[in-house]
Amino acid sequence: MKRKHRPWPLVPGGPASPGYGSGRGNYGEEGARNLRVTGGCQRNQLTLATYNGRTIRLDNHLAELEVELSHIKWHILGLSEVRREGEDTITLESGHLLYFREGDKASQGGVGFLVNKSLVNNVVEVIQVYAPTSAHTDEEVEAMYEDITKAIHGTTSAHYNVVMGDFNAKVGVQECDEPKIGPYGLGRRNHRGQMLVNFLEMQGLFLMNSFYKKKLQRRWTWQSPDTVTKNEIDFIMADKKHIFRDV
Repeated sequence: MKRKHRPWPLVPGGPASPGYGSGRGNYGEEGARNLRVTGGCQRNQLTLATYNGRTIRLDNHLAELEVELSHIKWHILGLSEVRREGEDTITLESGHLLYFREGDKASQGGVGFLVNKSLVNNVVEVIQVYAPTSAHTDEEVEAMYEDITKAIHGTTSAHYNVVMGDFNAKVGVQECDEPKIGPYGLGRRNHRGQMLVNFLEMQGLFLMNSFYKKKLQRRWTWQSPDTVTKNEIDFIMADKKHIFRDV
């Protein structure tokens, strides 16, 4: 695959700050991902998606992903578990731009982005989340949320804030007096899901997945290897609901 390196800034962050493209995403999760259900669309033209691909370490993995993306409309794709070494910004043969940063451990975890060639000169800063799994402590999850908070309230001024990624949390259906959660959820809430809801309330973010009624096959974002269990653990959030048309 032909590619060229561009003098763009590297993905922001350090190995201890997951909200800034770091390696707290080393906690790989087995199973299949449902790419189509996690896209959000801004009012006129911007289409966002978040996807845990388990690996795009090799160029042929990336080529396969681009083939699949050719079947859908997208502008920015956040990636979890890229598993590529180092940190770089690459212009692919297709013209799309790939940002990536490895995780804390070589060839494990890590996050990145694919930016559509139509937007490569317009994106200034992007942040993708890959949360610790249940095998890791609540303290690690709290540290992740602290980093996301720093990113939201950082030096960059933005009219809209969109936070997306693999949160490894099951929010489930709306409970009473939860204005940040919509009426459409999937399954039962777990402890990590409640931690996420608490974060939403503190930061004034809406869980956009939950505000759009979908058939079951368009709700889940993760499927167990035996295809029996389906969960919604990948989310798109925003501080203003009106900028979305669908998720």
